[in-house]
Amino acid sequence: MKLSSLPRATFLMLAVFLLAYSAFTVSDSHNKKEKDPSAAKHGAGGEKAWSKAGNDKMFTIFKSDLTTANENMLGKKVNPQTPKDADGFFIGAYDKQSHMLHFMVGYSDLSKGGVAMSHFHMQCAGDGKEPPICKPGKPSGPIIQTICGMPNHPGMIPDWPETKTDKGKHGLAKKCAEGTSGYIMGKWMVEEPYRKALMDGKVFVNLHTQLDPKGEVSGLLTMDK
Repeated sequence: MKLSSLPRATFLMLAVFLLAYSAFTVSDSHNKKEKDPSAAKHGAGGEKAWSKAGNDKMFTIFKSDLTTANENMLGKKVNPQTPKDADGFFIGAYDKQSHMLHFMVGYSDLSKGGVAMSHFHMQCAGDGKEPPICKPGKPSGPIIQTICGMPNHPGMIPDWPETKTDKGKHGLAKKCAEGTSGYIMGKWMVEEPYRKALMDGKVFVNLHTQLDPKGEVSGLLTMDK
């Protein structure tokens, strides 16, 4: 279930769906703040949101194929018993004004038990010019946001240290869905230190399983062009 294997029309439908979902979220937020009852009654917020959703200056689409090969490239060799067909995809709509990333993660044919935990990670070079979460002096891939499962807040493990930026953060979902195939939908407010990394293609999604606790499938998020 890779994006590269989907028909272009299907991919575009997924993208439009996420944009629509994002637009309604913007619309809902706008209407809650609407001071003019007549404007709210005539749906001014909704029209504005839909207009913005169609403007690529406001939204950026990100995508990725999640594969076992990507795990191996990260130096995290998957278990030999990992299903050969294990894979997945990520597609997201990033609102450049609110910095909210609405996303969908799909996966199929994972090992027994399915997703145990999932995270957004940052690909750090260790050059000392990166956010505090990166360890200077060596490459690393620390967690910058839990999607589902553990850890549910920074400071629980070395890979998600508590920084000034991450203080008070929590995972997006306490428990991952059951099954070896399925999908996860959510939204993440991308914090300032990680926005440049996202735009530069240095953020990746990793799905962990019981068989592959370090990660079974993963992929870097790239902008759709």
